[in-house]
Order: sequence, then structure tokens, then C-alpha cells
Amino acid sequence: MGMTAVDYLIVAGYFATMLVIGLLHMKKASVSVRSYFLGGHKIPWWILAMSSSMSSIDITGTMVNVSIFYFMGVRSFWYNIWMVCLVALACHLGRWVRRSNVVTAAEWMSTRFGGGAAGELARMTIAVVSMGTLIGYVAYAYVGVGKFVSWFAPPVHPDPEMNAQILGILVIAFTALYAMLGGLFSVAYTDLIQTFILFLTSVYISITAFFTLGPEFIAAHTPAGWDSWWPTARIDYMADKAMAGYPEGAWELFWPWVMMWCFQTLLAFFSGPGVGQGMQFMLSTKSARDTCKQGMGMNILSFPRWTLVVGITMLALATPGVDITDTDMVLPQMINTILPWGIKGFVLVGFLAAFMSTFSISINNGTSYVIRDIYTRHIRPRAGRKEFLIITYISSVLFVTVGILLGTTMHSALELGVWVFMILGGSMLVPLVLRWYWWRFNGWGFAFGMLAAFAMALIQKVIQVNYGYVWPDYAFYFLMTGVSFVVAVTVTLLTPPTDRETLLEFYRKIHPAGFWRPVQRAVMERWPDHAREKMFGWDMLNCAVGAVSLFCLNMMPVFFMLHNWPMFWKMSLVFALTAGIMYRTWYRKLPND
Repeated sequence: MGMTAVDYLIVAGYFATMLVIGLLHMKKASVSVRSYFLGGHKIPWWILAMSSSMSSIDITGTMVNVSIFYFMGVRSFWYNIWMVCLVALACHLGRWVRRSNVVTAAEWMSTRFGGGAAGELARMTIAVVSMGTLIGYVAYAYVGVGKFVSWFAPPVHPDPEMNAQILGILVIAFTALYAMLGGLFSVAYTDLIQTFILFLTSVYISITAFFTLGPEFIAAHTPAGWDSWWPTARIDYMADKAMAGYPEGAWELFWPWVMMWCFQTLLAFFSGPGVGQGMQFMLSTKSARDTCKQGMGMNILSFPRWTLVVGITMLALATPGVDITDTDMVLPQMINTILPWGIKGFVLVGFLAAFMSTFSISINNGTSYVIRDIYTRHIRPRAGRKEFLIITYISSVLFVTVGILLGTTMHSALELGVWVFMILGGSMLVPLVLRWYWWRFNGWGFAFGMLAAFAMALIQKVIQVNYGYVWPDYAFYFLMTGVSFVVAVTVTLLTPPTDRETLLEFYRKIHPAGFWRPVQRAVMERWPDHAREKMFGWDMLNCAVGAVSLFCLNMMPVFFMLHNWPMFWKMSLVFALTAGIMYRTWYRKLPND
């Protein structure tokens, strides 16, 4: 069943609403740089929590997760095990970030490494790497959203591939437009609406899938072990599967993939936000206390992602004639095939909302580096309000254009997603960890460690594009991580430490944990009444308990829809216990600043 006039009216009404919100917030956002990129610290933490949770759910990511869940089963959730590390943002990393009171992650480098040559290089490095990562995300989004929309929109070109590319450009251009108009204000308040739309979408799909398929049907149409979550060394039924962008059997040997995902999650627990929009949300809150609440709210509100993934996959199992030769297309096929008119338009709006939320904050985040860390810092320090808005609009257009050009070289959303988020993003975590916990780590080590990881990731992509899948992604990942660590530490030890005054001020303001004893002694000598924060032990406990709690929260709807009642009740019990612990050890100990 195709789209009807009612479905098109629902979609058109949604687009019109998003544009109106952008126009309404245009004047408010243009008051200053902080108003445009941080909402003037006036947006309530719970709205920022909704916006940040929406930014973690998008069409392309959902398509990727549906693809791997369709083939791999419940074990595919180890691909997303990184979700549990986000609890660290609600524990210690969120308040550390907010106390810096900067505008961008790159500007934070000056707080940590000072304003000398090393600090400037670190600041410029993370700005450039963040912009490069944004371009990679634009390419990733372009590949997915073009394929998705081509199933529903009237064709604008006879060639299917060209038609998907043109439609992808149109959706991305519209999203960039309303994001440019209202800055973070329009992003956050449109996300407020989009959160409710996506939640209702996930409820509808989940209920439909639950009552459509019973446990006997699932068992009869999936291989043995498909519904198990425990990571085994091998997945035998993946031996003859060739997922998009990967050769046959690439996912059969499972334990190296799990090691890569878990190691990256461990690093992310201690690294904090670095090159994404996560830091922008935390810097936008009114206080460090609100940042902690925003971080926890984001984690709790992200669970609709998994209800969507499982619901759509189950419906795919129940729908005869589904073409899975292009794994990226399972999601749009399900929506177009099984949903009735009216509901189809609403569900389509839900997925477009997920995409537009993620894409809009990514554009807003990327342009903040151009304005704050490059243009007004090195080119035109006295640029006025109109000038910075013009440069913001120009840089947004350039990001989108370059990202789309990169997207035309990629084979699939899955292949690009693994590279952008696991290889490119994950390999740069080592310098992001060292900056918090080792006082001797300096701007030179940070910059060269980041650049080494970035260069290795680009080399890996060039090899894959030109020679194919010659070496597993997990092998490249561990090589890049090792190279980044060696380069970062070596360069640090061969260069002078960060300026003493910078270190003292950073420690006094941020209260970091780890190997800071020399700096701590110096601070206590100069400021004897300095009250050292003694929360890190509780923070680590809360990170461990919170990670278990988040894992159970996200897996509960999975086992519910699979009719696996023993696992559902186990997950529910553990979630209830860990949530109660978090209330006493986390919520009641939130900072007052």
C-alpha cells in the first residue's frame, strides 16, 4: 500500500511546523553567540534531556540497527553497548564539563592546556577533528535518509539511485535551514515535539509487533540462538551472511567485535564528550547540577530506539516477500508494506523527526567551532552579530555540501556507520581520557594523539574504498588506539608540561580525579581553604550500578516483545534494584553548584 493524500498532508504539516518554530526563535537566537549555540543557558534541563535523547536516534542509525538485528538477533545489541557509558555524563563528567563555562569542546582545551602554543594547537585540533567528524556524519545521514525517503516520496528522477540522492539532498537542506534559523532554541523546542511523536510511533509499532507474532512463530522463523543476548565466541548462523559493505562470514567470528565494542565503551566511561554534540547540551544547562540531571534524563529517554528496532524487525519476520538484498532497506519496506493510511504518515513523521533532530544539532554543533574557535578568534575577533550569523549560514552550507559529496562514495549505511562511530570516533578516545586524569598530559600530546588516530582512520577508509575488506575493522581499531596512545604519551614526555598557573586554576575550578597529586599539593599550599571534592569513589560506584540499570532498561522492552518472560522479569527486577540504589547514591548526592 502506497502513500495517500492524508499521509502526505501529515508529513507536510510536520515540515511546516518545524519551519515555523525555526522562524519564531530566529530573533532570540541571534542575540549573541551563547544564545545561538547554547540557548543563553535558559533552556530547562528536561527539554535539553529530551533533545539530547532525540539526537541519539535517527533514521540511518535505526536502519543500521534493524539490519544487524534482523540477521544477528539479540546479540546485535552488543554493537550498541556504548549506550551504558553515557551514565558517566550524569555522574562526574557532566559536572566537570559544565564548570568550565565555555561554549565549545575546543574552547575547553584552553581551560585545560592554557593559551600558549600547545593549548592553541589542542584547541584547533579538536575543532578540525570535530568538523571532520560532522562531515562524516552528514555523509552517513545522507546515505540513509535518501534511501528511506525514496520509498515514500513521488520520484523526481527515473534512476532509483539518483532519485534517492536527490531526495536525500532535499530533506537535508530543509533540516539545515530550520537549524540555521533558530540555533539551539529551534533545535531543542522542535525536539520537544519530536520526542512525543517518536514515543507514540514506538508504542504503535511495538504493540503491533507484540500482537502479530507469538513465541512459536519467532522460534520457527529464526535460527537457534537468535534470541540469546549472551556474547558467544562465534555466531554459526552468520557464516553465510554477507551484510551490506561486508563480505560473507565477516561477522561469524563474534568475540573480536565484542572486545572492540566493550573496550571502546570502557574508554568512553572515562573520556567524556569530545567531538560530538554531547558537550554542547551539557554546556547549555543552567548549572552543574542541572547537567547531571540532563545526562540522566537523556539516558532514560533513549529507550524508544530499541522498541523501534525490535518491533520493526519482528514485523519484517512476519511479512512475506521482504527483499533483504539491501539490508538498509528493511525499515522503509516495513513501513510501506504493513501500515495503514494515516498511521503510515504519522510513523513516517516519527522517523523523519528522529533524523531531523540528530542532524540539526550536529549542524549547530559543527558551526559553533567555525564561529567560536576559528572565525572570531583568529580572523575577525570583533565580528558583529549579523556577520557571525552570515558566517554560520555559509559554514552550514559547506558542511552539508562536502558531507553529501563524501556520502556518494559509500556503499551502505552499515559500513559508514561502523567507520564514523566505531573507527573514526572510537580511535580518538585515548587523548580524551588522558586529558582528565593525568596532570602531566599537555596540549602537544593531545593534538598529536588525536591527529595520529584521525590519520589512521582515514588510511583505513582509503584502503577499504580502493582494495575492499582486506583487514577486519576490529583489528584496525586496536591498531589505531595503540598508535594514538603511544604518540600521545611520547609527545607529552618529550615536551614541557602545561603552564603551572593553568593547571592550578583548572584543578581549583573543575575538581578532576586521577593522577593530580603534585597539582593538588600546590593548590592546597596557595589556597589552604580549598575544599577538595571527594565524590569520585561514589561516581565510580554510580557508573557501575547505572550501567547495569541502563542495560536492563533498554533490554526490558526487547524481551517483552520477544515474549521471553523469564528474561523480561529478571531484567525488570535488576532495573528496579539498581534504580533504587541510584536514587540514594546519585540523586541525593548531586552537586549544589
